[in-house]
Amino acid sequence: MNPLAASQPLRLALPKGRNLKPALAAFAAAGIPLERLDLEGRVLRQELPDAHLEVLFLKDWDLPFYVEHGVADLGIVGSDVLAEVGGDLLIPLRLAAGRSRLSLIGRPGATPRPGQQVRLATKYVESARAYLAGAAFSAEVFPLAGSVELAPFLGLADLAVDIVQTGATLEAHGLVELEVIHEVAPCIVVNRAAFQTRRDRLNQWMQALESAEVAV
Repeated sequence: MNPLAASQPLRLALPKGRNLKPALAAFAAAGIPLERLDLEGRVLRQELPDAHLEVLFLKDWDLPFYVEHGVADLGIVGSDVLAEVGGDLLIPLRLAAGRSRLSLIGRPGATPRPGQQVRLATKYVESARAYLAGAAFSAEVFPLAGSVELAPFLGLADLAVDIVQTGATLEAHGLVELEVIHEVAPCIVVNRAAFQTRRDRLNQWMQALESAEVAV
């Protein structure tokens, strides 16, 4: 083990989106002290000297790159994002809470017939194309950055592939889940080099999360 690396604070990347709440709850249950974090301000980098920890707040789609390139030792990011951006990362655990699903959505009864060609909007382009590779219909994929539900609601596309949690947004726009493609979970991601230089502390964290039954 590198003594210099071990003496440095562990750097944790937390997501600014929907996975932040389950991440904080999991760490609290595992006895990992993050209660002094300022969640109301705009500071994107905070130090917790008592915990020998530094925390970065990052957008979901950026977080895997920060961890892969060693800017952060570990982080939490959704499996939906990992499926899109990839990266050479270790994924030792997935959180039990904060689960959602990636689904095909559209108006009721809009499931395409076999052989039909449709228009499909999504920001999950890689996942959508993987799904379409095994589907009985084909689709022209429209990449969107957000507000994907509006595409079938306003007629830009026939269908969409997007994350669904409660389904309330779909219901508000007269849409339904036509098919669940796969489950989505917040994942612990670890930098490969950090796992070698910070192995003892990282293993302690993983064991604490497993023992608290908040990650598997």
